[in-house]
Amino acid sequence: MKAAVLVFLVVSSSAILSAQSENPRIILQDLLDALADPEVARVPQLSDSIQRNGIQFDVQEEVLGKILDAGRQGKRDPKEMAALITAALAACQDCRARYLTAMNLEEFRILLTRFTSEAVFREVRARGVTGLEPSEATQSALRAWGAKEDLITFLIPDDKIPTIPLVEPYKAVTLKRAQEYDPGAQEGWLKISMELPPASQSELIFKHTALFVKTTAGGEPKDMEAYFNKPAPRNKTFDLINIECGLEATEGACGPEALDEKRGTWVRSIVPKKSKSKKPLIEYTYVAPDGDGRAGFQIAVDNPEKTAQKYTFDLSWRVLEQAKSHAPASGGKGGKR
Repeated sequence: MKAAVLVFLVVSSSAILSAQSENPRIILQDLLDALADPEVARVPQLSDSIQRNGIQFDVQEEVLGKILDAGRQGKRDPKEMAALITAALAACQDCRARYLTAMNLEEFRILLTRFTSEAVFREVRARGVTGLEPSEATQSALRAWGAKEDLITFLIPDDKIPTIPLVEPYKAVTLKRAQEYDPGAQEGWLKISMELPPASQSELIFKHTALFVKTTAGGEPKDMEAYFNKPAPRNKTFDLINIECGLEATEGACGPEALDEKRGTWVRSIVPKKSKSKKPLIEYTYVAPDGDGRAGFQIAVDNPEKTAQKYTFDLSWRVLEQAKSHAPASGGKGGKR
């Protein structure tokens, strides 16, 4: 039986094909023979057969050349040949794997100059991009290439960019992402547990996704644990940030928010309930954005007692839509949040 007749049988009857072959996918030579002889089958029939049964060959440049040559030999219609090649590419197992391979930086850069931003985003979601280092510099480079902000955020999420460490005497503290971690959460929070030595003071800085500590008096804090649910704010001035505070123990209360004009920021403090001293046990302030737009929070913790004290406290914040007035807010949270 002539090889091309097998293709014709595939088109005519799948039942006959199943009886003759355990693998119904079309062989390249059978397809070439059928294309070269217009009396065997019409091109749309061959395209339908490819869509229904699949192919056993890889559609590379050399193979495409052979298919086109066979079509010219059989004087096939160019439009019908285009549809057949499209069907073969869609049925090609190795082709699909090649199409879904992550693009390199050069390929990605070229796509940005040729395709619409929506088309580039669709391909990036499907394939991904290799060689992108999560950094501010990479984000800037992508902007220079013409990438839109939504694409940049998808490729380099802000919370994946490492936080630049603070200089000594600050030390990095292990900061864990809570189970409820969500960069898009409306309210952010940070919870800290630590033991302070007698008559000691420490200062904490929460910036981006990192926590740092330095000792300002007495011994260093011990047994520190910290969790957070989203990165610290970015590119927000102090009058757009609302701070709340809380202390797990009941001996302290969160005082009203006050404007410290000398430092140019709002301050919240946890003060002892029973002590005559009004000196804060814990003081929260917002740290203005630095050169890269990273803002944060400063938390000063004081243990005035003659024995070590275990503190468990939290900070929560919201970004406001409108700037606060310079009149201090009243009230506050006391006890556990």
